[in-house]
Amino acid sequence: MNILKTLTIVVISMVFIAGLPACEKKNSAEAVGEKIDETAEETGDILNEKIID
Repeated sequence: MNILKTLTIVVISMVFIAGLPACEKKNSAEAVGEKIDETAEETGDILNEKIID
């Protein structure tokens, strides 16, 4: 059982280490998603201003 726990920890660690470099660069899908989020926030702010005024 101890070997299984050790193997599991090693595999999980390898997955996290392999994923770290992927987080450094923005890909086009992430950039588009951020633009959509910004646009939605701006639209919400405009609507709130129109409702309040």
